Amino acid sequence: MGEGRCANRNSMAAKGRTVLEIRKVQPEDHTEISVLVVSSFGENNEHRLIQNLRKAGAVALELVAVEKGRIVGHICFSRLDVPSGWWALAPVSVTTLRQNEGIGSELVRYGLDEARQAKAAAVVVVGNPLYYRRFGFVFGGPAQLASPYPEQYTGLFPIAPETASASVALRYPRPFEEV
Repeated sequence: MGEGRCANRNSMAAKGRTVLEIRKVQPEDHTEISVLVVSSFGENNEHRLIQNLRKAGAVALELVAVEKGRIVGHICFSRLDVPSGWWALAPVSVTTLRQNEGIGSELVRYGLDEARQAKAAAVVVVGNPLYYRRFGFVFGGPAQLASPYPEQYTGLFPIAPETASASVALRYPRPFEEV
């Protein structure tokens, strides 16, 4: 995805909003992303995670949602240490004034599409099953995932068919241990 793509054009226009552009992060976006992430979560942990993933070279993909030239959403995917070829989705952030409008959902959908195009084998997430199931994440399915995070909140988005029933121990990049 070299150029930005427009997302959810019809529903955004129906609500009187401008078109939302989703594009890859550029270095000049980092400060605005930091402000967005800290204000969205009300703490610094996720911001530190993103910074440390960047420093470690563990980021697989970062996307921003831009509206009227301002970043209103951000998502980060990192490469798991084990198994090879698997990605982790964390975190996804949307400016507080625009939450519950579908911006986070668009970022997740675009990110998963990019993961497929990049030939990632699978994507894992630690989060609310009720939210992430709508994107195709499976919680408590046939795959046996040993994770440092609670099993009931660890979801799998299988891309390569064999990952749907994999039995693996997930090892996240070191920055996850530092949060």
